Amino acid sequence: MTTANHSIILISNEDDITHAVGEALTDIKDVTLDVRPGTLASVNGAAVQMVDQHNLIVFKLNADTDREAVAELREQVGARGTLLALSDGSISLAEAMELKQNGIDEILPFPISREVLTKELLALSGHRTQLPALMNDEDAPRMGHVVPVMPVRGGIGATTVAINLADALQQKTGMRRKTAAHRVALVDLDIQFGTVANALDLDPSDIFFRMASEQVNLDATFISQSMQQHDSGLDILAAPDRFAPIEALDRAQVDALVGHLQRGYDYVVIDMPRTLVEWIAPILTRAARLLMVTDTTVPSIRQAHRLIEFFSQERLDLPVDMVVNHEKKPMFAARHHVEAQKVLDRPLKYWLPDDPRHARQALDRGELLSDAAGGAPLTKAIRRMSETILTETKNADAAQPKTKK
Repeated sequence: MTTANHSIILISNEDDITHAVGEALTDIKDVTLDVRPGTLASVNGAAVQMVDQHNLIVFKLNADTDREAVAELREQVGARGTLLALSDGSISLAEAMELKQNGIDEILPFPISREVLTKELLALSGHRTQLPALMNDEDAPRMGHVVPVMPVRGGIGATTVAINLADALQQKTGMRRKTAAHRVALVDLDIQFGTVANALDLDPSDIFFRMASEQVNLDATFISQSMQQHDSGLDILAAPDRFAPIEALDRAQVDALVGHLQRGYDYVVIDMPRTLVEWIAPILTRAARLLMVTDTTVPSIRQAHRLIEFFSQERLDLPVDMVVNHEKKPMFAARHHVEAQKVLDRPLKYWLPDDPRHARQALDRGELLSDAAGGAPLTKAIRRMSETILTETKNADAAQPKTKK
């Protein structure tokens, strides 16, 4: 690369993209932005020169013409240069995976929040200075950990796991466990059949219905006003009581929502829908780990394997932890447990015992397990799971390189 400064070139004919990228880099003093009208396919041979003169090439993904241009460019420059494509959100997970295999380094939905775009532009351009006022202030909160909870099948108890894990991640101490060490948000993204509100005796929320039916401005104020605070200290975004097409949400909306929550909470636990929709992609991208709730029956293990393979198309390094519900961890692994771990290529990490009496008791009262049955086997198992997650995420934070001011 012939330039010593961090340099980004944007290839775009669209004013909103040019404006958004310019705004994302406004406060970054040591990064230059060049704008070239056109598309990646239209610049033809000039693209090779751009790779040599800029740290990052950003372009709007336009149908098959740019896909061919990417493949041709990669053939000419090899591993040199970084390519970032902005997509309108209509691209599927399988298509995104194919494009990455052809040579695109990253694909982001557009529109996208300014904070996320800034972070990605700096990271992909090799910029090592952290974001002013957002990320480099030692007093600024660290981006919270996103923990999606995914059911392998219906009725497996993933919502119970998500609710009570969120409670346990608060890590309450002191007299009667009233002081929380962490701020935790719980999001019910099963927008058609979510039951978090019912389980905790809360009112349904209209935020996802409004996101699906209106072009609401997902700023921090709107999201904060949409949260309900539970007596436990949890802040909760419940599912609506009105049906909305699950496809009505889009990647950019969900990405903006989760991004705002990450900046306000230490942990964001998401109760995921069983339906595989396009907008789960940014959740997988942001996830610290994904908890997959299953049992050890052959159909469930096969389904879990299929889901893991599908999710890996979006994020190859996605950490997936298996949670076996309704089954106490055996002293010695049975043969079918060993076979299940081979199929999944990962351990059956967490085991939650079958405890229908206390689970039903908490549900009927609209309470958390910690309130309804604090000493129950299921409550203790979820607490142990939260302690492991807390330890692992703190270790991951400690391992992150710190930039000297």
